[in-house]
Amino acid sequence: MTKNTPRGARPRAPASDPFAPHHPPSVDLLDQGLDFLDCDPMADAIHWSTGILLDLPDQPLPVRAALEKLSSCRVSLSTLSHTESVCEEFSEDLKLGQDHRDTYGDWATRCVYYQAFLGDHVCALRCAVRVWQIAMAGGHSELSLSNLLRTHAEMMSIAAYCDGGQWAPKREPRSARRQGDGLTALDIIARSVAKLDWPLNVKRGPVRDDTGYDPRDQDEDDLPEPGEAGHLVLRSTSHLNSAAQKEWKSVTGTLLPLTPVPDLAEASTTLSREFPHLRGEIDGILRTQVGRPYGRIPFTILVGEPGAGKTRAARRLCEVLGLPVTVYSAAGSADGTIIGTSRQWNSSRACVPLQAIQRDLRATVAIVVDEVDKAGSRSDNGRIVDGLLTLIEPENASRYHDPSLECPVDISPVSWIATANSLAGIPQALLDRARIVHMPSPTKADLPALARSIAADVRTERGVDLAWMPDLDSDEIELAARAWTKPSLRQLRRIVETILAGRDALATMN
Repeated sequence: MTKNTPRGARPRAPASDPFAPHHPPSVDLLDQGLDFLDCDPMADAIHWSTGILLDLPDQPLPVRAALEKLSSCRVSLSTLSHTESVCEEFSEDLKLGQDHRDTYGDWATRCVYYQAFLGDHVCALRCAVRVWQIAMAGGHSELSLSNLLRTHAEMMSIAAYCDGGQWAPKREPRSARRQGDGLTALDIIARSVAKLDWPLNVKRGPVRDDTGYDPRDQDEDDLPEPGEAGHLVLRSTSHLNSAAQKEWKSVTGTLLPLTPVPDLAEASTTLSREFPHLRGEIDGILRTQVGRPYGRIPFTILVGEPGAGKTRAARRLCEVLGLPVTVYSAAGSADGTIIGTSRQWNSSRACVPLQAIQRDLRATVAIVVDEVDKAGSRSDNGRIVDGLLTLIEPENASRYHDPSLECPVDISPVSWIATANSLAGIPQALLDRARIVHMPSPTKADLPALARSIAADVRTERGVDLAWMPDLDSDEIELAARAWTKPSLRQLRRIVETILAGRDALATMN
């Protein structure tokens, strides 16, 4: 397939037409509101398909057969739908180059526009969603943005007319119709909405506050239970191909659960047993959860000496709060893929928090960015610290444009914790947005509690209970204290594992 302009895209309108060089218009120009050839979508479809067949004859047989039907004046909703499906299939064929796939994708979108203007309600809505998402992606001039928003209103109007059985294809300039349609769309939509009868047993009046409390309630039977609230992360994937829609079906248009804040006193007790040297620091973080409608930890950086247990403390803090946790290592990271990668690449993937949400089917997940001070400083492929700036602030995260899904997503309920040995390697812009918590190193006075916690972790990893692997006894604790030469939980874990392994060896010998 050459990059020469197809004959169907060359000037065919009268020379007096100021837009003649663009007829039939490209998909981008249709998004901007340009008219079809002769203001007639059927004539445009015939002209466009004929031009492709003449200038690009070496098309796959299914594509050529579909275009020949349109070129022979057999333009209908069924033939256009078939052509769209065929072109969409080739746009997803990874054996083709990216330019070829993009071209087939444009052809499929063009067929959606034709169907919309011939009265297909669903296709009109698809066009409306498409231009809205393009508009919200940003980077447009004031005129371009205005045109996109007008096209969105126009397509919503057409959808409303079609749904009400009042649409008929017209041969008139879109510019004239866009004004009238925009003014009547709300009236048409309003007439199509059934009148709601308010149930007698539902109290009416001001909306409840965020906690669900209403002073007029005589009891709490009709108040929402903790955790019943849902959060819409991903509104629609209709602009993506069928494979991507299937991949993200589980979270698209779905209210995902929000984890309620647990009993903070109980959480404090649990964590203090495991990390006796961090009691004050943990309580300080837990206090940020007081009064929240759901669990969310504001961006926090845990700073401490190597081996102080920062990563484990961050992970356990999230787990005790009921937040599914993902540990993302920043050490040596030389790119900014935490924010996701473009759909134009075969290895495209969504941003890390969105991947976690899809995996856990919960809006309140937690991301622990480990050793953020060791992240790469080169910006050739982006930097993780720059990517974090766009993800950690709720206002930005509530409308984050994911490069893989190519649409805004709301990941504002995500919790973020970073760990670092020092603040020296962290940009000031990131520090300004963080709650800094300095973590003291453990002492030998903390050893018994830490040893119990480590033994519990080992039991969990091996799938055994306390009866088969008891905690260290006093003699073993004393042995561990003599071997523990520096305040490092990593070293202490190796010591505890060695003692437990020694038990197994002695049991085998006996």
